[in-house]
Amino acid sequence: MTSAPRVAFVNCGILGHKAMADVMVDLGVLMGVEATHIDLSNELTIGDRVIRRLLSCRAVPTDGAFANLDLRRWRQELNLGWLARRRLRAAERHGGFDVLHFHTQSAAYTNVARMARTPAIVSIDSTSRLASLEASSAAGRWSYKPNVVHDGMVFRAARAIVSTSEWAKRDLVDLYPDCAAKVHVIPYPVRDAFDAEWIAERYARGGREASTRVRALFVGGDFPRKGGADLLDAWRDGSFGDRASLDIVTDWPIAAHAAPPGVRIVRGTVPYTAGWFELWRRADVFVMPTRHEAFGIVYEEAAAAGLPAIGTAINAVPEIIEDDTTGLLVPPGDVAALVRALRALIDSADLRRRLGTAARARVRQRAFPDRYASKLAPLIHSVMGADVHAS
Repeated sequence: MTSAPRVAFVNCGILGHKAMADVMVDLGVLMGVEATHIDLSNELTIGDRVIRRLLSCRAVPTDGAFANLDLRRWRQELNLGWLARRRLRAAERHGGFDVLHFHTQSAAYTNVARMARTPAIVSIDSTSRLASLEASSAAGRWSYKPNVVHDGMVFRAARAIVSTSEWAKRDLVDLYPDCAAKVHVIPYPVRDAFDAEWIAERYARGGREASTRVRALFVGGDFPRKGGADLLDAWRDGSFGDRASLDIVTDWPIAAHAAPPGVRIVRGTVPYTAGWFELWRRADVFVMPTRHEAFGIVYEEAAAAGLPAIGTAINAVPEIIEDDTTGLLVPPGDVAALVRALRALIDSADLRRRLGTAARARVRQRAFPDRYASKLAPLIHSVMGADVHAS
């Protein structure tokens, strides 16, 4: 009997990537591999923290025209690579690995030579060039050049590259055409942890709209970046507080007087806890009019919960939300369009049910763990034999 491949799953553990790290634990079982999971945000030693502090020191402001001119982002990503290298060495005391899986590319920054010895898969949701487009000046965008060069070194060393979206794949192939043949698009996996019966439950509530307020839900840590201010403006302009409620789940500091009628700020909510699930169950609409987003796992979570979602037509978001099929898309920063989208969903239980039902069916087909595992498992075996073809 052939033994199961030994795979090290190394995750940078930053922000939304933490959710990916948690799901990969389930995927290891589904794929039948002997998995070692390394979350670079966990179990930091004093030495790890000192190195991180030194490599993250600021010489210029973190926003504005001079942001990142000190190459802070590159230094931070180098730190992740060094940390991954140390963790891999420690893990190998218990035996070597057949395959390395890095998410994202920064975790592989100082492991390029190692990738020549052990076949590696690199998983990304964006390229450094795409990330640079958020910079507010030409100099700021130029400051990402070391990251772009380092990305290329990692991608060329990888046996296979998994992109979470066609959007990220297009830019990667444009920048590094010699890597095109080994890029595979597999959307982020999302746990099937929601009850499909919630859709019918919401529709039953919708039949009593005269006495039951429609409830919208926003979930986002970086409130300004996720379009939170635009949402508050739209809620105020549309006067939705007289017939609907909005739960804003964030730990971002928001002054109480900034919240218009019908808005409740919910703090300290931990994903996949009872309180978190209850927020999704009580919601009728999900809305996050983000201004900057590489992917947006939270839109997949909304779909898994059977909710219609309002998002923005940027980057990979339209690959998750199909406009007028699983949700509604608006231009980023367009408050008037956001008012119209909110009004359409608040006013129609039938529309909410149609879009929410389609959203859950689509995410189930595209991104539930069994679907992700069915694509990643063959890729793991193929890189061991160097038989890799793009999909």
